[in-house]
Order: sequence, then structure tokens, then C-alpha cells
Amino acid sequence: MRLAPDSIVIQHGRDAVQLRPSLRAAYRLNRRYGMGKLFHGVNDGNLGIMLDIAMEGGDPIAARSIIERNAQTHLGECVEGLKEPLFAFLAQSVGVDDDPKTDHPAEARAKAGEPFDLDKALTDFFEIATGWLGWSPADAWAATPGEIMVAQRGLVAKLRAINGVSEDKTDSDPREEVTPHQVKEGLATLRALSGGVS
Repeated sequence: MRLAPDSIVIQHGRDAVQLRPSLRAAYRLNRRYGMGKLFHGVNDGNLGIMLDIAMEGGDPIAARSIIERNAQTHLGECVEGLKEPLFAFLAQSVGVDDDPKTDHPAEARAKAGEPFDLDKALTDFFEIATGWLGWSPADAWAATPGEIMVAQRGLVAKLRAINGVSEDKTDSDPREEVTPHQVKEGLATLRALSGGVS
């Protein structure tokens, strides 16, 4: 996942609004339209969908004002000018990686014979951020899936280092059930490393 991507900005004259990709935006837009309809809407120049995406990603009042003023004067140019930033915004919001070797969790699920379910993948990102990483719901919603996945990898690497598990070991599955005894052992190790603080 690419971290700290370039700013995504839409503008009209000297007025501009920055769009911030986030898990919240992806979740809300996916629930409202479905990601396929969103991508097709941007590609087809559906100004209503484009406006909803921009309002979800930035200051809604500024986004609406900029797009409506731009559309009134140069509709065709406005639509074409919005496509690239809105595609980038959607891709980063849902966690689409620039690296074709890395599967999105929804794609990995589909390859494993389970249904492709973006809604489930976005819910899983929230679960990882709040459950695994201990982030507040507000922080989880504000992060991108890419940021959550990188933070999760960091946590897994930390836990492997604490428990002396080699990075080369590939037979473990983070979704596999953990016994209460394993949880107690892990907590005891963490307490010992933190100086016994409960």
C-alpha cells in the first residue's frame, strides 16, 4: 500500500478543496451506490455521483460550490477535470494498491473461493483498526485501508519479534482461532516486556 500519496485537489479558479481518502468515505459511498456504480458514474461523467464523492471526501460546502460553479461555465471541461482526482480518491479510499502483486482483502477472499464482498472488507478494516490496533473509531474511520494494513503489518511484526517467531514462517493464519491459553501466554509476555504494568 502506498502511504502519504500526493494531495487530491479539485479547484475552480483560485478556490480549491482537498479530498482526503478515508475508510469512512469508502464505507458510506459503497453503501450508498456500490463501488462499481461509483467508478462507472465517474467514468460516464455522472455529475451527481461525482458531486457526492467530492462532498464525502472534502468540505461539502466548498466541494459543492466549486463543482457547481465550474459546471455552469464549462460542463465538459469540469467533468473531464474531475475524473482523475475522483478515481484516485476512490482507489485510495477502498485500499486499491498500486502494486499489482498485492491482492486487496476482498480479492484475496474471492481467490479463496469466498464471495467478493467489498462491504465485508471495509468492515474488516474497521475491525482491525479498532480491535487489533486499538485505535479509536474516529481514527479508524479517518484512516485509509492502506494505512490500516501497514499498521497491522507493523503490529504483526512486533508480536512476532516479541514471541520469537521467524518472519519466514508462513503456515500461520491471522484469522485462525487462538486458544485462551495462547492469549494468556501472549499477555504475560507483553506484561513482562512492559515492566509488569497491568
